[in-house]
Amino acid sequence: MKMLNEKTTHKVLFVWLVFLFLLSTRVLLVTKAGALLVSLVIVAFSIWVAFRLVENVVAAAWKTAGFIASRLIRKPAEAHSAEQKGIGE
Repeated sequence: MKMLNEKTTHKVLFVWLVFLFLLSTRVLLVTKAGALLVSLVIVAFSIWVAFRLVENVVAAAWKTAGFIASRLIRKPAEAHSAEQKGIGE
């Protein structure tokens, strides 16, 4: 596993996930209620980690979609103004 060029935050989050997995396995052997609680924490944390990892991708997609939408909305307005000026005749 190559993690040399990864951000420190990603390394910490990965180690934290491994720790939570090991802890939940240990708690699972001891009690059912504890296993449920730890499992809920792991699920919530995993969702947060997944969101943080794809946050930049989602932001870029949102920006691209906004740019495309602005281009699509602007073109009909430009065509309409050209018709009013009599350029298309």
